[in-house]
Amino acid sequence: MTSKIAIPILNGFEILNIQEIIRCEADGNYCKIISPNGNDIRQPEIRVVSRNLKEICDNLSKKGFIRIHHSHLINPLYIKKVLKSEGGMIEMVDGIKIRITQNKETVLHEIFDYVPKI
Repeated sequence: MTSKIAIPILNGFEILNIQEIIRCEADGNYCKIISPNGNDIRQPEIRVVSRNLKEICDNLSKKGFIRIHHSHLINPLYIKKVLKSEGGMIEMVDGIKIRITQNKETVLHEIFDYVPKI
């Protein structure tokens, strides 16, 4: 199984390491792919691609990514906190908090399958 993905850019394709993608966020018919930008994780690099989140999800869910909201697909490697507040939220390493709106029990089960809790 490959650990890279080719995303369309203006003049071709950019090859990204899948493990370096923090999350993907829907933006209409486009999708923002967020990844670390050097040493400052709080100022991530954002790439906008002309693909919808479903297309991205179809590829990345096979690689361990979890759809926790209709507009957010996350890499569980970059989860900082799982919060009980407001019905369940995830805080990512880049500081963004995302409400869990998909099937909460299924999402939490997937997260804790990937990140064991003690």
